Amino acid sequence: MSNPPSWNALLESARRISPVRVALSGGIDSLWLFHFLKNIAMIEVTPVFFNHPGVFPEERVAAEDVIAANAGLVFEFGRAEMSAIWGDTEKERCYRCKYHLFSRMISETDPAVTICDGTHLDDDPKRRPGIRALTELGIVSPLRICGWDKNLIRTAARKAGLKAWNQPARACLIVAGKFGI
Repeated sequence: MSNPPSWNALLESARRISPVRVALSGGIDSLWLFHFLKNIAMIEVTPVFFNHPGVFPEERVAAEDVIAANAGLVFEFGRAEMSAIWGDTEKERCYRCKYHLFSRMISETDPAVTICDGTHLDDDPKRRPGIRALTELGIVSPLRICGWDKNLIRTAARKAGLKAWNQPARACLIVAGKFGI
């Protein structure tokens, strides 16, 4: 079986945006994107992890493994800092959080480097207000741009041998209501 047309689009896109920093959440979407950029497109790519208290432990471990193996970067965000960003109401919480995290990454990244994330075609901006922050900040979402959906990502990740290929899709602990705010 040959690669889908979106494979070539992603490959071409990768070559246009290099060098890249990928925001690595520890979820399969960003893990796959990093794998693709590094091992298939073979471009200059650095994984970056936002370590904050809202990250699921399993995803933290997955991201930390990639960071350690690839000389990645970790941006630390403490509980007090993030609690102030999240606030006591859900309205715009995801937007504020993404804006805060990515603004820090932008401030510590050379302008010649493209900042990417793992947003894909199935991520609905109506359900994911953080996408608005990504758009406002100029973050590139190659999977979304090139027509990759969750099923295609999982299939490609499984074929590539990524052990997280079938991990459950989940938002952060805050959105999932498991943080207690």
